[in-house]
Amino acid sequence: MTVRKRKFLCSAAVALSGSALLVGAALAQPAAAVELPWGKANFYTGRDLTGTVLPVKATDTECTKLPEPALSVANFAFADVLAYADENCTDIVANVPGLHWGNLYAPAVSYRVIPTYSPASTG
Repeated sequence: MTVRKRKFLCSAAVALSGSALLVGAALAQPAAAVELPWGKANFYTGRDLTGTVLPVKATDTECTKLPEPALSVANFAFADVLAYADENCTDIVANVPGLHWGNLYAPAVSYRVIPTYSPASTG
């Protein structure tokens, strides 16, 4: 009788584990795919690179006001992007070097681009 009881408990445990695995697989959905701006930099109005895309011009070395506040940034350019919480580029929120992205701790209202290298001359 103990063999039959163990066999039943073992079968029940396997069935329960299989059910849990199937439920877990059904609930696990991949995160929304975000297209990364290779060779460019962008601000985003939403967190996690969502919302309206606000392109950063690589030539904007002067203080540039964003059209609306940004909550995240992706920088895949060969430049640093400095994000500021004010329109005058004095209250820095983040220094985002190339090949970095993420959420900002405070909304960015303006930015400045700091080139990190100059292209090699072709002549």
